[in-house]
Amino acid sequence: MIIFVVPCFNAERNLDKLASSLQSQSDDRWTCIMVDDMSEDDTWKKMIEICTNDSRFSCRKNSVKKFALRNIVETSRLFQDVADNVIIATIDGDDFLCNNDAVSIVNNEYSNGSDVVWTAHEWDINGSNISNDMPDNVDPYFWPWCSSHLRTFRCALLKKISDKNFKDEELKWFKRGYDQALMLPILSVSNKRKYIDTVCYRYNINSVSVNDRDWAEMRQISTINLVRARGFIAKKEDQ
Repeated sequence: MIIFVVPCFNAERNLDKLASSLQSQSDDRWTCIMVDDMSEDDTWKKMIEICTNDSRFSCRKNSVKKFALRNIVETSRLFQDVADNVIIATIDGDDFLCNNDAVSIVNNEYSNGSDVVWTAHEWDINGSNISNDMPDNVDPYFWPWCSSHLRTFRCALLKKISDKNFKDEELKWFKRGYDQALMLPILSVSNKRKYIDTVCYRYNINSVSVNDRDWAEMRQISTINLVRARGFIAKKEDQ
């Protein structure tokens, strides 16, 4: 079973398309949890509408701003002890799946023993894809970023990871650059990772959800530099 975790901020205009991309999947082994991160539009209203019409969707509403990384990790940790076959997949509230076989493709790789799987994607502006393969014998922190979208991982891996990996030096959750802050620790504790060279995800870089893109990009660069410079924080250091 794949659990899609969808952090949302001002994503009202895209949620119907996102939901439709899941409902169109050829493989029905999925559920979806949408999290409204204090949106200023009618995101919550749209979530309620989707969840009312389809029981495979559920939604949560934050009372404090958490940003994507914290929303994903905290939601995923609810399932880390449930079963080893629970798979977490992330979709940003602005994006959607663009391949009706995405769930089937990903599930097949987990059936083959993988514990982290990601796919090729396309940008809305030019169709670019920055995802790529990663050799098994390299340290993810010293390898070029290549596991962008669609990101999925076996939820049980989170039991091996301290939340310090997801926080800055003041132990505050990272607000931007969450893709690498999330995936580099997960890749580090994985036993078998797999890249699928099939486009399954549509990334909308022209998203309207970011109010100040310059600020967001600066915070993203800062997060990535810190995460890569300090490397993986072993869980024993959290004791």
